[in-house]
Amino acid sequence: MSAELSAWFAESGELAFAKRALVMPWRHRTPIIETEHPAAWRRLQAAPRYGRKGLAYVHVPFCANHCLFCGFYQNRWQEEASRPYTDRLIAEIERETDTPLVHSAPIHAVYLGGGTPSALAANDLARLITALRTHLPLAPDAEITVEGRIRHFDDARIDACLDAGANRFSIGVQSFDTQVRQRLGRQARGEQAIAFLEGLARRDRATVVCDLIFGLPDQDDAVWQRDLDTVRGLPIDGVDLYALNLLPTTPLFKAVELQRRSLSTPQERQRMYLAGVAQMRDAGWAQLSNSHWARATRERNLYNQLIKDGADCLAFGSGAGGSAHGVSYVVGGELASYEAQIDAGLKPISNMATSDAWQRTRDTVTGGIEGGRLDLATLPLADVAALLVRIEPLIANWHEAGLLLDAGPVLRLSPRGRFWANNLHSALNELIPQLAAAPAAEPAESIAA
Repeated sequence: MSAELSAWFAESGELAFAKRALVMPWRHRTPIIETEHPAAWRRLQAAPRYGRKGLAYVHVPFCANHCLFCGFYQNRWQEEASRPYTDRLIAEIERETDTPLVHSAPIHAVYLGGGTPSALAANDLARLITALRTHLPLAPDAEITVEGRIRHFDDARIDACLDAGANRFSIGVQSFDTQVRQRLGRQARGEQAIAFLEGLARRDRATVVCDLIFGLPDQDDAVWQRDLDTVRGLPIDGVDLYALNLLPTTPLFKAVELQRRSLSTPQERQRMYLAGVAQMRDAGWAQLSNSHWARATRERNLYNQLIKDGADCLAFGSGAGGSAHGVSYVVGGELASYEAQIDAGLKPISNMATSDAWQRTRDTVTGGIEGGRLDLATLPLADVAALLVRIEPLIANWHEAGLLLDAGPVLRLSPRGRFWANNLHSALNELIPQLAAAPAAEPAESIAA
């Protein structure tokens, strides 16, 4: 048994691993030095997107308050910020519309995330979505998602999004329990969240999904059960069940450090997840990914699945992240700098990095694990047969530990395996470059040269 494999073996007891692994999206990438960003960006814009799915991510970096669990807070929302920020976003989009990177292939999904996109004024939401539909080569069936919170998202804003062409809403609920919500910094009561989702669904003009989080402070099994009962009874199209991811930058992390809040144990979080899986299955919902369920075919979850598959993603707005041709980039998150560079006609790039020769293999692994099924025999490797022999003891261990339904080479994750998916994903992405001879040959990229 090789040391490389045994380090990733799972236990057959209650917990397969000591803790859930964190997947770091920029790992295995080499930073491009800042002075090379302008030239690298020009080369990237000049490179057509052929043969890969395309996405666009638009970031709105404002929130009314900093929720305790959130690691994405950037700027406090002020009404007067809506118009100038939207003006600059539209200018950024318009400048890139004629570049080969943008116009050469369809965009299959657009995601307006944050922050809180739904905080923008109704007219600005309409202008932004119209600009995206006008200046990006959207596929006829493109998914256009607006992420939102109950606060601010009034009828005028909702109708503005729908009239402009949005066809999917993703609402961050986290919990329907009023005490849990308010202690996290959510101001709407649980019954207000329920009424909001019911009203949004009654319009019947777009897909409606919501997020729930398990493992929150004050959320025991009984609270979680009520959340599951509530969401199954709502007329919405999809739901995410996410484990709390405690990031060091969050107020909740600091509160836990100071022993002002206590968190659930890994055993409790696993129990909550497995309860969610079983109850959504028994209610007839389809599991589209490790964390997402659809009531019926109206919900496709396109953006979230394609980003895990390694699709090219165009990024717009302060704090947005994108990637194409093996190059990842981040639009500057410091708002004043973003504004100044947009006004000067520049793309405010703050970080760029290049992936290595194994990125296509990692994308295949990531997408497969996220979807609950990975055929190792189809990995883009020069000698996949050799890998299957070398990695077989690990796959057998995972099967014996109840993480896989089969002993391979087609890995079908069990519900327990899907809870520990990040660990399986991390293991494969670390081990495959060590155990395989080489990735399959593909055309050399010269974007960062």
